Amino acid sequence: MDIVVCGNLTIDDLVRNGMVRTSPGGSALFTSCTAAYLGSRVGILGNVGQDYPPRILKRLRTLQLDLRYLRKKERPSTRFEITQINGSRKLRLLEAGDQVAAPAGPYRFQAAHMGPVFNEIPSSLVHTLRKRCEFLSADLQGFIRAASASGAVRTVPRSLSRLIGHCDMVQASIEEARSQTGSRDPRIILNRFLAMQAQYAIVTMGEKGSWLGSQRDGICFVPPFSDRSIRDSTGAGDVFAGSWLSTYLKTKDPVWASAVGSAFASLASRKTGLAKFRISRTELFRRAVWVYNHIQASPVN
Repeated sequence: MDIVVCGNLTIDDLVRNGMVRTSPGGSALFTSCTAAYLGSRVGILGNVGQDYPPRILKRLRTLQLDLRYLRKKERPSTRFEITQINGSRKLRLLEAGDQVAAPAGPYRFQAAHMGPVFNEIPSSLVHTLRKRCEFLSADLQGFIRAASASGAVRTVPRSLSRLIGHCDMVQASIEEARSQTGSRDPRIILNRFLAMQAQYAIVTMGEKGSWLGSQRDGICFVPPFSDRSIRDSTGAGDVFAGSWLSTYLKTKDPVWASAVGSAFASLASRKTGLAKFRISRTELFRRAVWVYNHIQASPVN
């Protein structure tokens, strides 16, 4: 196994224009499917409940995902209500799910990616994964969430220096990063993350592109690939992360990996659910080449 992606799979109730549609979700789902599409051997380390649809698990296996570390628990699956209002999303936690436990027995991975959705990865597992892989990456999203009594999900400041210090790559959206650093400038944010000893840091900004920071090569802006056919941007950051990690492990080129991430995120946003991974490889790499040729470098301040 090349990559293990850690985090609970979710059942999402998507509310839009008064209509409710249920869809599989979770950072681990989108990240792992992306990396598998790009040819990596990928497994999921996490939990689902007895209520998780068997047809989705069957579909994940057809996408070549290894589910030996995906545990089925008695408690319900992690579940969110996601309401779309004027282009923004409001999350309500319906079921938190169980914490993720380390696999039993000896194992080692080329890379591990932590993509929690709601605090399900304990610090003990972070330490274990660090010892059992060559490259450790994390999306901050699920490490910095809290919920009100009604389940409304919000981002809260956390002490992240130890977590980030364990990671080779860390990623966050601009909103998440702002909540942790107090800065709106992605270059300042990247420098803060790099100062915590991550080798690479990524800040995603949706349709405005993303920024990549590297200890060795400084900071660069990764443009988005403009697409008028955007239908559902859910999981776009996770698609970026899965693309980046799979490509970086093969090429050791963080800039090209970012170009592939930007391209894949634009294509995946044209579809919903697992249909996001029925895309043209030719179009994917055409977009990646365009993004790569338009990346703008700047020095670390």
